[in-house]
Amino acid sequence: MSRHSILEMGNLLMVQERERFLSRLLARLRVDSLESFSMFEAGCSTGYNLRLMVQWGGRPENMAGIDLDPTAVDYCKSHAPEIRIHAGSADAIPEADDSFDLSIAFTLFSSVPDEDIAHGIARELYRITKPGGIVLIYDMRRRSPNRDVHPIGVDDVRRWFPKCAMRAYPVTLAPPLSRYVGRYAPWLYGPLAAIPLLRTHAMYVLRRPARPPED
Repeated sequence: MSRHSILEMGNLLMVQERERFLSRLLARLRVDSLESFSMFEAGCSTGYNLRLMVQWGGRPENMAGIDLDPTAVDYCKSHAPEIRIHAGSADAIPEADDSFDLSIAFTLFSSVPDEDIAHGIARELYRITKPGGIVLIYDMRRRSPNRDVHPIGVDDVRRWFPKCAMRAYPVTLAPPLSRYVGRYAPWLYGPLAAIPLLRTHAMYVLRRPARPPED
């Protein structure tokens, strides 16, 4: 089994925590139906989050994403052909301005070493999000043994999205501990994840300013 497989209980527990956060966020936004709700994901990988929105009641034609990995793009298209999936870099998103209620990027910025590209991704997410809509960034805030990724902090997100109001929420029990707990004592995930020191990631909730009313 792959170390990152959702069939690994620790990984499932981390995913479920993110899903609960997303559900609470939608409730705070007073979204009571996803029938007309639209979402875009930058770095969508195999499209799990996009398919989740469809499972929650969204229309597949209102969901879209982009990923650099052609294998992941092919997987998305074969498993959810009605969802729009683009192959390419998220610093050039082929979607119209002001198109989506919610734009997300989960563990994307931590794998982008080039500051100009990170700025470009942020600019594109801002552009395609509707005025008054939400950009949701989920990423690591602690260093990882994986040298191909780097932590993302509040200052980084503020620098990339200077026009957005932002709130940050620490989440996710440290993945090695999550996987150990998942294997031997899944019931411990919640109590341990409630300890701030053990949370290694963060959710950054950014709101694009609404347009001023026309005269």
